[in-house]
Amino acid sequence: MYNSHIRILTSCIFALALSSCYEDLGNYDYHEVDEIRIDTAGTGILTNYAITRFDSLTLKPNVYLNDQLVTDTDSAALSYQWTIYSAVAGAGTSLQTDTIGHERHLKAQINRTGGSYYVQLTVTNRANGLQQYFRTNVTVGEALDGGWMAIYERNDRPHSSDLALIINPWTKSYATNSRVYVNLYQLTNGNYLPGNPIRCMDIAVSLAGHNIVGLCTDSTLVGVSDSGIEQVMGFSNFFNTAPAQQAPLWYSHHGNGGISGQNSEILINDNRVYTNTYFMSTTGERESRFGIAKYGDNIGELAAWNAELAAPLNYGVVVYDQTNKRFLYSPFESAQLEPFAAQDTDIAAFDVNNTGMTLLMGDWGTGSDRLLPYDYMLMTGGPKRWLAVANFSSSAPDNTAIGVGLYDMSQLCPDVAEATSIAASNVGSYIYYAAGSTLYNFAYDSGLPAEVAWQTGSEAEVITCIRLTKYYNTFYATNIMPSADNVVHIATWNDATREGRIYQYRINAASGELDTSTSYTYSIPGKVKDMAWKYTMSN
Repeated sequence: MYNSHIRILTSCIFALALSSCYEDLGNYDYHEVDEIRIDTAGTGILTNYAITRFDSLTLKPNVYLNDQLVTDTDSAALSYQWTIYSAVAGAGTSLQTDTIGHERHLKAQINRTGGSYYVQLTVTNRANGLQQYFRTNVTVGEALDGGWMAIYERNDRPHSSDLALIINPWTKSYATNSRVYVNLYQLTNGNYLPGNPIRCMDIAVSLAGHNIVGLCTDSTLVGVSDSGIEQVMGFSNFFNTAPAQQAPLWYSHHGNGGISGQNSEILINDNRVYTNTYFMSTTGERESRFGIAKYGDNIGELAAWNAELAAPLNYGVVVYDQTNKRFLYSPFESAQLEPFAAQDTDIAAFDVNNTGMTLLMGDWGTGSDRLLPYDYMLMTGGPKRWLAVANFSSSAPDNTAIGVGLYDMSQLCPDVAEATSIAASNVGSYIYYAAGSTLYNFAYDSGLPAEVAWQTGSEAEVITCIRLTKYYNTFYATNIMPSADNVVHIATWNDATREGRIYQYRINAASGELDTSTSYTYSIPGKVKDMAWKYTMSN
Protein backbone atom coordinates (compact mmCIF):
# COMPACT_ATOMS: atom_id res chain seq x y z
CA MET A 1 0.00 0.00 0.00
CA TYR A 2 2.80 2.35 0.98
CA ASN A 3 4.73 1.65 -2.30
CA SER A 4 1.71 2.42 -4.47
CA HIS A 5 1.36 5.86 -2.90
CA ILE A 6 5.04 6.54 -3.61
CA ARG A 7 4.58 5.61 -7.28
CA ILE A 8 1.54 7.96 -7.74
CA LEU A 9 3.34 10.89 -6.13
CA THR A 10 6.43 10.36 -8.32
CA SER A 11 4.27 10.33 -11.51
CA CYS A 12 2.60 13.63 -10.60
CA ILE A 13 5.96 15.34 -9.96
CA PHE A 14 7.28 14.10 -13.31
CA ALA A 15 4.19 15.44 -15.20
CA LEU A 16 4.52 18.84 -13.59
CA ALA A 17 8.17 18.98 -14.57
CA LEU A 18 7.37 18.27 -18.21
CA SER A 19 4.66 20.95 -18.32
CA SER A 20 7.00 23.56 -16.91
CA CYS A 21 9.42 22.95 -19.76
CA TYR A 22 6.76 23.37 -22.56
CA GLU A 23 6.99 26.65 -24.60
CA ASP A 24 3.68 28.02 -26.12
CA LEU A 25 4.65 29.15 -29.63
CA GLY A 26 1.06 30.02 -30.77
CA ASN A 27 0.12 33.46 -32.26
CA TYR A 28 -3.13 34.77 -30.70
CA ASP A 29 -4.99 38.12 -31.21
CA TYR A 30 -7.69 39.02 -28.63
CA HIS A 31 -10.53 41.41 -29.67
CA GLU A 32 -13.20 43.09 -27.57
CA VAL A 33 -16.73 41.92 -28.48
CA ASP A 34 -19.02 44.88 -29.39
CA GLU A 35 -21.39 45.28 -26.47
CA ILE A 36 -25.04 46.28 -27.06
CA ARG A 37 -26.99 47.61 -24.14
CA ILE A 38 -30.66 48.68 -24.01
CA ASP A 39 -31.40 51.14 -21.23
CA THR A 40 -34.89 52.46 -20.28
CA ALA A 41 -33.82 54.53 -17.27
CA GLY A 42 -35.16 58.06 -17.53
CA THR A 43 -37.08 57.35 -20.74
CA GLY A 44 -40.54 57.12 -19.17
CA ILE A 45 -40.98 53.53 -20.34
CA LEU A 46 -43.24 51.51 -18.04
CA THR A 47 -43.17 47.87 -17.06
CA ASN A 48 -46.84 47.46 -18.01
CA TYR A 49 -49.14 49.25 -20.44
CA ALA A 50 -52.91 49.18 -20.79
CA ILE A 51 -54.18 50.54 -24.11
CA THR A 52 -57.25 50.34 -26.29
CA ARG A 53 -57.08 48.39 -29.53
CA PHE A 54 -56.03 50.54 -32.51
CA ASP A 55 -54.40 53.07 -30.22
CA SER A 56 -50.73 53.93 -30.84
CA LEU A 57 -47.95 52.74 -28.54
CA THR A 58 -44.77 54.85 -28.31
CA LEU A 59 -41.57 53.51 -26.73
CA LYS A 60 -38.19 55.31 -26.84
CA PRO A 61 -35.46 53.25 -25.18
CA ASN A 62 -31.80 54.30 -25.24
CA VAL A 63 -29.45 51.95 -27.11
CA TYR A 64 -25.70 51.87 -26.37
CA LEU A 65 -22.93 50.31 -28.43
CA ASN A 66 -19.68 49.90 -26.48
CA ASP A 67 -21.05 52.35 -23.92
CA GLN A 68 -21.67 55.00 -26.59
CA LEU A 69 -25.27 56.24 -26.96
CA VAL A 70 -26.58 55.44 -30.44
CA THR A 71 -28.40 58.28 -32.19
CA ASP A 72 -30.37 58.46 -35.42
CA THR A 73 -27.38 59.97 -37.21
CA ASP A 74 -24.97 57.23 -36.16
CA SER A 75 -23.76 54.76 -38.77
CA ALA A 76 -23.57 51.94 -36.26
CA ALA A 77 -24.25 48.60 -37.91
CA LEU A 78 -27.32 47.85 -35.81
CA SER A 79 -30.75 46.68 -36.94
CA TYR A 80 -33.98 46.89 -34.96
CA GLN A 81 -37.13 44.76 -34.87
CA TRP A 82 -40.17 45.39 -32.70
CA THR A 83 -42.59 42.47 -32.34
CA ILE A 84 -45.81 41.74 -30.45
CA TYR A 85 -46.94 38.28 -29.35
CA SER A 86 -49.27 36.73 -26.81
CA ALA A 87 -48.19 36.67 -23.19
CA VAL A 88 -50.61 33.81 -22.50
CA ALA A 89 -50.16 30.20 -23.57
CA GLY A 90 -52.76 27.46 -23.84
CA ALA A 91 -55.68 26.28 -25.92
CA GLY A 92 -57.32 28.94 -28.03
CA THR A 93 -54.37 31.31 -27.71
CA SER A 94 -53.00 32.91 -30.86
CA LEU A 95 -49.32 32.03 -31.35
CA GLN A 96 -48.92 34.65 -34.06
CA THR A 97 -46.00 37.08 -33.79
CA ASP A 98 -46.44 40.38 -35.62
CA THR A 99 -43.62 42.75 -36.55
CA ILE A 100 -44.69 46.32 -35.75
CA GLY A 101 -41.52 48.36 -36.26
CA HIS A 102 -37.96 48.50 -37.61
CA GLU A 103 -36.68 51.70 -36.01
CA ARG A 104 -34.85 52.28 -32.76
CA HIS A 105 -37.91 54.02 -31.34
CA LEU A 106 -41.41 52.56 -31.68
CA LYS A 107 -44.56 54.40 -32.66
CA ALA A 108 -47.10 51.86 -33.90
CA GLN A 109 -50.84 51.27 -33.99
CA ILE A 110 -51.67 48.13 -32.03
CA ASN A 111 -54.18 46.09 -34.03
CA ARG A 112 -54.20 42.88 -32.01
CA THR A 113 -57.51 41.85 -30.43
CA GLY A 114 -58.09 42.25 -26.71
CA GLY A 115 -55.69 40.30 -24.49
CA SER A 116 -52.27 40.26 -22.80
CA TYR A 117 -49.17 40.66 -24.97
CA TYR A 118 -45.43 41.17 -24.89
CA VAL A 119 -43.92 43.93 -27.02
CA GLN A 120 -40.26 43.14 -27.65
CA LEU A 121 -37.32 45.01 -29.16
CA THR A 122 -34.52 42.95 -30.70
CA VAL A 123 -31.30 44.85 -31.51
CA THR A 124 -28.89 42.99 -33.80
CA ASN A 125 -25.25 43.76 -34.59
CA ARG A 126 -25.08 43.16 -38.34
CA ALA A 127 -21.32 42.52 -38.20
CA ASN A 128 -21.40 39.51 -35.91
CA GLY A 129 -25.07 38.64 -35.41
CA LEU A 130 -25.02 39.23 -31.66
CA GLN A 131 -28.35 40.41 -30.23
CA GLN A 132 -29.80 42.16 -27.22
CA TYR A 133 -33.44 42.23 -26.12
CA PHE A 134 -35.94 44.41 -24.29
CA ARG A 135 -39.53 43.45 -23.46
CA THR A 136 -42.56 45.08 -21.84
CA ASN A 137 -46.11 43.94 -21.03
CA VAL A 138 -49.06 45.40 -22.94
CA THR A 139 -52.72 44.71 -22.13
CA VAL A 140 -55.01 45.48 -25.05
CA GLY A 141 -58.66 46.31 -24.39
CA GLU A 142 -61.41 46.20 -27.01
CA ALA A 143 -63.28 49.32 -28.09
CA LEU A 144 -65.43 47.62 -30.73
CA ASP A 145 -68.24 46.23 -28.59
CA GLY A 146 -70.82 48.71 -29.86
CA GLY A 147 -71.43 51.65 -32.17
CA TRP A 148 -72.49 52.31 -35.75
CA MET A 149 -71.26 49.99 -38.51
CA ALA A 150 -70.80 50.63 -42.23
CA ILE A 151 -69.87 48.10 -44.90
CA TYR A 152 -68.25 49.57 -48.00
CA GLU A 153 -66.41 48.79 -51.20
CA ARG A 154 -62.78 49.77 -50.67
CA ASN A 155 -61.52 52.67 -52.76
CA ASP A 156 -58.11 51.00 -53.16
CA ARG A 157 -59.40 47.57 -54.15
CA PRO A 158 -62.48 47.31 -56.40
CA HIS A 159 -64.91 44.46 -55.66
CA SER A 160 -63.51 44.04 -52.15
CA SER A 161 -65.36 45.06 -49.01
CA ASP A 162 -64.47 46.16 -45.52
CA LEU A 163 -66.05 47.38 -42.29
CA ALA A 164 -65.98 50.69 -40.40
CA LEU A 165 -67.22 51.39 -36.89
CA ILE A 166 -68.19 54.82 -35.56
CA ILE A 167 -68.22 55.46 -31.83
CA ASN A 168 -69.57 58.68 -30.34
CA PRO A 169 -72.19 59.65 -27.74
CA TRP A 170 -74.98 59.26 -30.34
CA THR A 171 -74.07 55.70 -31.29
CA LYS A 172 -72.80 54.22 -28.03
CA SER A 173 -74.00 55.06 -24.54
CA TYR A 174 -71.34 56.38 -22.17
CA ALA A 175 -68.97 57.15 -25.04
CA THR A 176 -67.20 60.43 -24.32
CA ASN A 177 -65.24 60.92 -27.53
CA SER A 178 -65.69 60.63 -31.28
CA ARG A 179 -63.74 58.11 -33.34
CA VAL A 180 -64.03 56.06 -36.52
CA TYR A 181 -62.24 52.75 -37.06
CA VAL A 182 -61.83 51.77 -40.72
CA ASN A 183 -60.68 48.69 -42.66
CA LEU A 184 -61.43 46.61 -39.59
CA TYR A 185 -61.84 43.33 -41.42
CA GLN A 186 -58.51 43.56 -43.24
CA LEU A 187 -56.61 44.88 -40.21
CA THR A 188 -57.94 42.08 -38.02
CA ASN A 189 -57.93 39.14 -40.40
CA GLY A 190 -55.06 40.06 -42.70
CA ASN A 191 -56.99 39.77 -45.95
CA TYR A 192 -59.80 41.46 -47.84
CA LEU A 193 -63.46 40.52 -47.77
CA PRO A 194 -64.16 39.43 -51.37
CA GLY A 195 -67.07 40.84 -53.35
CA ASN A 196 -69.20 43.97 -53.48
CA PRO A 197 -70.89 44.83 -50.17
CA ILE A 198 -74.54 43.98 -49.52
CA ARG A 199 -75.24 44.22 -45.78
CA CYS A 200 -73.77 44.28 -42.29
CA MET A 201 -75.97 42.91 -39.55
CA ASP A 202 -75.52 42.21 -35.84
CA ILE A 203 -77.90 39.34 -35.11
CA ALA A 204 -78.60 39.54 -31.36
CA VAL A 205 -78.74 35.84 -30.55
CA SER A 206 -77.51 36.36 -27.01
CA LEU A 207 -77.89 39.15 -24.50
CA ALA A 208 -74.61 38.04 -22.93
CA GLY A 209 -72.46 39.29 -25.79
CA HIS A 210 -71.81 36.07 -27.71
CA ASN A 211 -73.14 37.45 -30.98
CA ILE A 212 -71.85 37.18 -34.51
CA VAL A 213 -71.77 40.15 -36.87
CA GLY A 214 -72.68 38.99 -40.36
CA LEU A 215 -70.84 40.65 -43.25
CA CYS A 216 -72.48 39.87 -46.57
CA THR A 217 -71.12 40.55 -50.07
CA ASP A 218 -72.20 39.26 -53.45
CA SER A 219 -69.42 36.66 -53.17
CA THR A 220 -69.71 35.38 -49.62
CA LEU A 221 -71.13 35.65 -46.11
CA VAL A 222 -68.80 35.60 -43.11
CA GLY A 223 -69.34 35.97 -39.39
CA VAL A 224 -66.98 38.00 -37.22
CA SER A 225 -66.83 38.28 -33.44
CA ASP A 226 -68.86 41.15 -32.09
CA SER A 227 -66.03 42.56 -29.99
CA GLY A 228 -62.92 41.70 -32.00
CA ILE A 229 -64.04 41.50 -35.68
CA GLU A 230 -62.10 38.24 -35.96
CA GLN A 231 -63.63 35.92 -38.55
CA VAL A 232 -65.14 32.98 -36.70
CA MET A 233 -67.52 31.70 -39.39
CA GLY A 234 -67.01 31.16 -43.09
CA PHE A 235 -69.84 30.74 -45.60
CA SER A 236 -70.24 27.00 -45.00
CA ASN A 237 -70.38 27.45 -41.21
CA PHE A 238 -73.74 29.18 -41.53
CA PHE A 239 -75.37 26.01 -42.93
CA ASN A 240 -76.13 22.47 -41.93
CA THR A 241 -75.35 21.64 -45.55
CA ALA A 242 -73.89 24.54 -47.50
CA PRO A 243 -74.96 25.19 -51.10
CA ALA A 244 -72.23 24.78 -53.69
CA GLN A 245 -72.77 28.25 -55.15
CA GLN A 246 -71.83 31.30 -53.09
CA ALA A 247 -73.99 34.03 -54.60
CA PRO A 248 -75.68 36.05 -51.83
CA LEU A 249 -78.31 38.58 -52.85
CA TRP A 250 -79.66 39.59 -49.44
CA TYR A 251 -78.92 39.03 -45.75
CA SER A 252 -81.22 40.09 -42.93
CA HIS A 253 -83.29 39.08 -39.94
CA HIS A 254 -86.96 38.31 -39.28
CA GLY A 255 -88.86 38.84 -36.03
CA ASN A 256 -88.86 41.37 -33.22
CA GLY A 257 -85.91 40.07 -31.23
CA GLY A 258 -87.95 38.72 -28.33
CA ILE A 259 -86.83 35.75 -26.27
CA SER A 260 -89.30 33.51 -28.05
CA GLY A 261 -87.49 31.08 -30.32
CA GLN A 262 -89.29 32.59 -33.28
CA ASN A 263 -86.61 34.91 -34.61
CA SER A 264 -84.92 34.06 -37.88
CA GLU A 265 -81.77 34.94 -39.77
CA ILE A 266 -82.50 35.29 -43.51
CA LEU A 267 -80.25 34.68 -46.50
CA ILE A 268 -81.21 34.79 -50.16
CA ASN A 269 -78.41 32.97 -51.98
CA ASP A 270 -78.44 31.96 -55.64
CA ASN A 271 -82.14 32.99 -55.73
CA ARG A 272 -83.02 30.56 -52.94
CA VAL A 273 -84.32 31.50 -49.51
CA TYR A 274 -82.73 30.12 -46.34
CA THR A 275 -83.83 30.75 -42.76
CA ASN A 276 -82.18 30.05 -39.43
CA THR A 277 -84.71 30.06 -36.59
CA TYR A 278 -83.01 30.80 -33.29
CA PHE A 279 -83.70 31.45 -29.64
CA MET A 280 -82.50 34.69 -28.17
CA SER A 281 -81.18 33.94 -24.71
CA THR A 282 -79.56 35.77 -21.83
CA THR A 283 -76.57 33.45 -21.56
CA GLY A 284 -76.33 31.14 -24.58
CA GLU A 285 -74.32 31.25 -27.74
CA ARG A 286 -75.14 30.77 -31.40
CA GLU A 287 -75.98 27.13 -32.12
CA SER A 288 -78.53 26.93 -34.95
CA ARG A 289 -77.80 27.10 -38.69
CA PHE A 290 -79.51 27.62 -42.02
CA GLY A 291 -81.54 24.60 -43.08
CA ILE A 292 -82.71 23.52 -46.52
CA ALA A 293 -83.77 26.10 -49.10
CA LYS A 294 -87.44 27.05 -49.27
CA TYR A 295 -89.36 25.64 -52.19
CA GLY A 296 -92.54 26.68 -54.02
CA ASP A 297 -94.37 26.77 -57.31
CA ASN A 298 -93.21 29.00 -60.16
CA ILE A 299 -90.86 31.15 -58.10
CA GLY A 300 -89.24 33.84 -60.22
CA GLU A 301 -86.36 36.22 -59.57
CA LEU A 302 -86.38 37.38 -55.96
CA ALA A 303 -85.87 40.96 -54.78
CA ALA A 304 -83.04 41.90 -52.41
CA TRP A 305 -85.53 42.33 -49.57
CA ASN A 306 -87.55 40.62 -46.86
CA ALA A 307 -90.06 41.80 -44.29
CA GLU A 308 -87.72 42.15 -41.33
CA LEU A 309 -90.22 42.57 -38.50
CA ALA A 310 -93.08 40.40 -39.71
CA ALA A 311 -95.11 38.59 -37.03
CA PRO A 312 -92.98 35.50 -36.27
CA LEU A 313 -95.89 33.25 -35.29
CA ASN A 314 -97.71 34.02 -38.53
CA TYR A 315 -94.75 34.06 -40.91
CA GLY A 316 -91.43 32.27 -41.13
CA VAL A 317 -90.27 34.65 -43.86
CA VAL A 318 -91.83 37.11 -46.33
CA VAL A 319 -90.04 37.75 -49.67
CA TYR A 320 -90.90 39.35 -53.03
CA ASP A 321 -91.04 37.62 -56.41
CA GLN A 322 -89.99 40.22 -59.00
CA THR A 323 -90.91 38.07 -62.00
CA ASN A 324 -94.47 37.36 -60.91
CA LYS A 325 -94.79 40.67 -59.04
CA ARG A 326 -96.09 39.14 -55.83
CA PHE A 327 -95.20 38.67 -52.18
CA LEU A 328 -94.66 35.14 -50.89
CA TYR A 329 -94.51 33.84 -47.36
CA SER A 330 -93.43 30.68 -45.60
CA PRO A 331 -95.42 29.64 -42.53
CA PHE A 332 -93.51 29.39 -39.26
CA GLU A 333 -91.36 26.24 -39.27
CA SER A 334 -92.32 25.43 -42.87
CA ALA A 335 -90.09 25.02 -45.93
CA GLN A 336 -92.72 26.03 -48.50
CA LEU A 337 -93.19 29.51 -50.00
CA GLU A 338 -96.84 30.27 -50.61
CA PRO A 339 -99.07 33.11 -51.86
CA PHE A 340 -101.33 34.99 -49.46
CA ALA A 341 -105.07 34.63 -49.26
CA ALA A 342 -107.06 36.36 -51.99
CA GLN A 343 -107.12 40.10 -51.25
CA ASP A 344 -110.20 42.28 -51.05
CA THR A 345 -109.34 44.90 -53.67
CA ASP A 346 -112.12 47.16 -52.38
CA ILE A 347 -110.33 47.48 -49.06
CA ALA A 348 -106.65 46.69 -49.68
CA ALA A 349 -104.50 49.50 -51.05
CA PHE A 350 -102.91 46.99 -53.42
CA ASP A 351 -102.98 43.25 -54.02
CA VAL A 352 -99.98 41.56 -52.42
CA ASN A 353 -100.52 38.57 -54.74
CA ASN A 354 -100.38 40.71 -57.87
CA THR A 355 -98.91 44.17 -57.37
CA GLY A 356 -97.98 44.82 -61.00
CA MET A 357 -94.80 46.49 -59.71
CA THR A 358 -91.09 45.86 -59.25
CA LEU A 359 -89.65 46.31 -55.77
CA LEU A 360 -86.61 48.59 -55.75
CA MET A 361 -85.81 49.02 -52.05
CA GLY A 362 -87.54 49.08 -48.69
CA ASP A 363 -87.44 49.78 -44.97
CA TRP A 364 -89.70 49.25 -41.97
CA GLY A 365 -91.31 52.13 -40.09
CA THR A 366 -94.44 53.62 -38.55
CA GLY A 367 -97.20 51.03 -38.14
CA SER A 368 -100.22 50.25 -36.03
CA ASP A 369 -97.98 50.47 -32.96
CA ARG A 370 -94.36 51.36 -32.31
CA LEU A 371 -93.62 47.68 -31.78
CA LEU A 372 -95.69 46.64 -34.83
CA PRO A 373 -94.19 48.53 -37.77
CA TYR A 374 -95.24 48.43 -41.42
CA ASP A 375 -93.01 47.78 -44.41
CA TYR A 376 -92.35 50.73 -46.74
CA MET A 377 -91.25 49.84 -50.26
CA LEU A 378 -90.22 52.03 -53.16
CA MET A 379 -91.67 50.31 -56.22
CA THR A 380 -91.90 51.01 -59.92
CA GLY A 381 -94.79 50.24 -62.21
CA GLY A 382 -94.44 51.48 -65.75
CA PRO A 383 -93.15 55.07 -65.74
CA LYS A 384 -94.29 55.75 -62.17
CA ARG A 385 -92.74 55.36 -58.73
CA TRP A 386 -94.91 54.23 -55.85
CA LEU A 387 -94.55 54.02 -52.09
CA ALA A 388 -96.27 50.78 -51.11
CA VAL A 389 -97.00 50.15 -47.41
CA ALA A 390 -97.79 46.63 -46.16
CA ASN A 391 -98.75 45.25 -42.76
CA PHE A 392 -96.87 42.03 -42.15
CA SER A 393 -96.30 42.76 -38.45
CA SER A 394 -99.82 42.20 -37.11
CA SER A 395 -101.58 40.48 -40.00
CA ALA A 396 -101.97 36.80 -40.78
CA PRO A 397 -101.62 35.12 -44.19
CA ASP A 398 -105.41 34.82 -44.48
CA ASN A 399 -106.00 38.57 -43.95
CA THR A 400 -107.58 40.10 -47.06
CA ALA A 401 -106.20 43.64 -46.79
CA ILE A 402 -102.45 43.39 -46.09
CA GLY A 403 -101.61 46.31 -48.37
CA VAL A 404 -102.45 49.34 -46.20
CA GLY A 405 -101.13 52.21 -48.32
CA LEU A 406 -100.11 53.12 -51.88
CA TYR A 407 -98.80 56.60 -52.70
CA ASP A 408 -97.98 57.93 -56.15
CA MET A 409 -94.55 59.55 -55.82
CA SER A 410 -94.07 60.46 -59.47
CA GLN A 411 -95.56 63.96 -59.30
CA LEU A 412 -94.78 64.81 -55.69
CA CYS A 413 -91.21 63.57 -55.37
CA PRO A 414 -88.43 65.26 -57.37
CA ASP A 415 -85.74 62.98 -58.77
CA VAL A 416 -87.42 59.89 -57.28
CA ALA A 417 -86.63 57.93 -60.46
CA GLU A 418 -82.94 58.31 -59.52
CA ALA A 419 -83.41 57.32 -55.87
CA THR A 420 -80.51 55.30 -54.43
CA SER A 421 -81.68 54.67 -50.86
CA ILE A 422 -84.68 55.15 -48.57
CA ALA A 423 -85.22 55.19 -44.81
CA ALA A 424 -88.63 55.12 -43.11
CA SER A 425 -89.39 56.79 -39.80
CA ASN A 426 -90.77 54.57 -37.05
CA VAL A 427 -92.37 57.56 -35.32
CA GLY A 428 -93.62 60.04 -37.95
CA SER A 429 -95.47 59.70 -41.26
CA TYR A 430 -92.51 60.36 -43.55
CA ILE A 431 -89.66 58.68 -45.38
CA TYR A 432 -86.30 59.96 -46.52
CA TYR A 433 -85.08 59.18 -50.00
CA ALA A 434 -81.76 60.09 -51.61
CA ALA A 435 -81.21 61.07 -55.24
CA GLY A 436 -77.84 62.36 -56.41
CA SER A 437 -76.51 64.84 -53.87
CA THR A 438 -79.90 65.58 -52.26
CA LEU A 439 -81.78 64.07 -49.33
CA TYR A 440 -85.57 64.48 -49.58
CA ASN A 441 -88.22 64.25 -46.88
CA PHE A 442 -91.57 62.92 -48.14
CA ALA A 443 -94.55 63.25 -45.76
CA TYR A 444 -96.65 60.70 -47.61
CA ASP A 445 -99.90 61.36 -45.69
CA SER A 446 -99.83 65.11 -46.30
CA GLY A 447 -100.40 65.13 -50.05
CA LEU A 448 -97.63 67.74 -50.28
CA PRO A 449 -94.48 67.58 -52.43
CA ALA A 450 -91.31 66.14 -50.91
CA GLU A 451 -89.00 68.75 -49.40
CA VAL A 452 -85.24 69.05 -49.56
CA ALA A 453 -83.96 67.96 -46.15
CA TRP A 454 -80.22 68.16 -46.81
CA GLN A 455 -77.66 68.45 -49.59
CA THR A 456 -73.98 67.63 -49.98
CA GLY A 457 -71.53 70.37 -50.76
CA SER A 458 -71.06 69.30 -54.38
CA GLU A 459 -72.98 67.54 -57.13
CA ALA A 460 -69.98 65.23 -57.45
CA GLU A 461 -70.60 63.99 -53.90
CA VAL A 462 -73.61 61.67 -54.14
CA ILE A 463 -75.56 59.91 -51.41
CA THR A 464 -75.19 56.13 -51.45
CA CYS A 465 -77.01 55.09 -48.27
CA ILE A 466 -79.42 56.53 -45.68
CA ARG A 467 -80.26 54.87 -42.38
CA LEU A 468 -82.07 55.91 -39.22
CA THR A 469 -81.00 54.70 -35.80
CA LYS A 470 -83.30 51.69 -35.38
CA TYR A 471 -83.05 48.05 -34.33
CA TYR A 472 -85.29 45.14 -33.36
CA ASN A 473 -88.34 46.69 -31.78
CA THR A 474 -87.97 44.78 -28.53
CA PHE A 475 -84.96 46.93 -27.75
CA TYR A 476 -87.03 50.13 -27.84
CA ALA A 477 -88.84 49.01 -24.72
CA THR A 478 -85.61 48.32 -22.83
CA ASN A 479 -83.90 51.63 -23.75
CA ILE A 480 -80.72 49.76 -24.64
CA MET A 481 -80.33 51.60 -27.92
CA PRO A 482 -78.97 55.17 -27.72
CA SER A 483 -80.70 57.94 -29.71
CA ALA A 484 -83.35 55.59 -31.09
CA ASP A 485 -85.21 57.25 -34.01
CA ASN A 486 -83.41 60.54 -33.38
CA VAL A 487 -80.35 60.30 -35.64
CA VAL A 488 -80.04 60.05 -39.42
CA HIS A 489 -76.86 58.63 -40.96
CA ILE A 490 -76.00 59.76 -44.51
CA ALA A 491 -73.22 58.05 -46.48
CA THR A 492 -71.77 59.76 -49.58
CA TRP A 493 -69.24 59.02 -52.29
CA ASN A 494 -67.21 61.24 -54.61
CA ASP A 495 -66.08 59.25 -57.62
CA ALA A 496 -63.61 61.92 -58.74
CA THR A 497 -61.72 62.07 -55.45
CA ARG A 498 -62.44 58.44 -54.49
CA GLU A 499 -63.54 59.61 -51.06
CA GLY A 500 -66.41 58.41 -48.90
CA ARG A 501 -68.03 60.16 -45.98
CA ILE A 502 -70.63 59.55 -43.30
CA TYR A 503 -72.61 62.46 -41.88
CA GLN A 504 -74.70 62.14 -38.71
CA TYR A 505 -77.41 64.59 -37.68
CA ARG A 506 -79.96 64.69 -34.93
CA ILE A 507 -83.51 64.90 -36.24
CA ASN A 508 -87.00 65.66 -35.05
CA ALA A 509 -88.27 62.08 -34.98
CA ALA A 510 -91.86 63.11 -35.71
CA SER A 511 -91.19 65.44 -38.66
CA GLY A 512 -87.78 64.42 -39.96
CA GLU A 513 -86.37 67.93 -39.81
CA LEU A 514 -82.58 67.89 -39.40
CA ASP A 515 -80.81 69.82 -36.68
CA THR A 516 -77.68 70.99 -38.47
CA SER A 517 -76.33 72.95 -35.48
CA THR A 518 -74.45 69.85 -34.32
CA SER A 519 -73.22 66.89 -36.33
CA TYR A 520 -70.48 64.33 -36.81
CA THR A 521 -68.61 63.78 -40.08
CA TYR A 522 -66.23 60.92 -40.82
CA SER A 523 -64.03 59.94 -43.76
CA ILE A 524 -64.55 56.41 -45.06
CA PRO A 525 -62.05 54.81 -47.47
CA GLY A 526 -64.71 53.49 -49.83
CA LYS A 527 -68.30 53.56 -51.08
CA VAL A 528 -70.78 52.68 -48.32
CA LYS A 529 -73.55 50.24 -49.22
CA ASP A 530 -75.16 49.57 -45.84
CA MET A 531 -75.09 50.81 -42.26
CA ALA A 532 -76.48 49.37 -39.02
CA TRP A 533 -76.31 49.66 -35.26
CA LYS A 534 -73.88 47.30 -33.58
CA TYR A 535 -75.72 45.86 -30.61
CA THR A 536 -74.25 45.58 -27.13
CA MET A 537 -75.71 45.48 -23.65
CA SER A 538 -73.06 48.01 -22.58
CA ASN A 539 -74.69 50.66 -24.74
